[in-house]
Amino acid sequence: MEEMSKKKKIFYVLLAAFLVALVLRVFVIEGFIVRGDSMHPAIESGDYVFVNKLAYLWSEPERGDVVVAVTRELPTKLLKRFVGLPGERFQIVGGQIILRDVRTDPGEVLQETYLDDPSILTDGDTLIVLDPEEYFALGDNRGVSIDSRELGLVDKWDIKGKVFGVFSFKHFLYKGL
Repeated sequence: MEEMSKKKKIFYVLLAAFLVALVLRVFVIEGFIVRGDSMHPAIESGDYVFVNKLAYLWSEPERGDVVVAVTRELPTKLLKRFVGLPGERFQIVGGQIILRDVRTDPGEVLQETYLDDPSILTDGDTLIVLDPEEYFALGDNRGVSIDSRELGLVDKWDIKGKVFGVFSFKHFLYKGL
């Protein structure tokens, strides 16, 4: 009789652990292996990223956040960095990103301290005024990244979560973001 009771307890503990893990996976944390070099060198193809699905429940995304989102043009999840925030006048000209308050403002060149190489130029010429619920996302490896320049803007409700960590299988190393 006591043996059956131990087996029952072990079963219930395992069932509870499985249910907690399932709830965490579905509602709180997601992880996946990255395919592609658009975020190189911060995140490389083959790295495993950890995504906090609740990161923006009580706060707003900030410039420089690496997020998982979908765009209006491509329903596939993308891993990109937010550079343009809601309500901003955002321009790419001459390889630089310029933020303007108003149309006649000469603007301020965005200092992207998160990029390893500050001489990286952003291809394309565009002028966008972001609506209150829109974000402009770019990959760090601008030469190969398919991002908001081609796929359009990211709507707030299409943000799936914020990347908070990366595990490199190649170097067997964890790095936070």
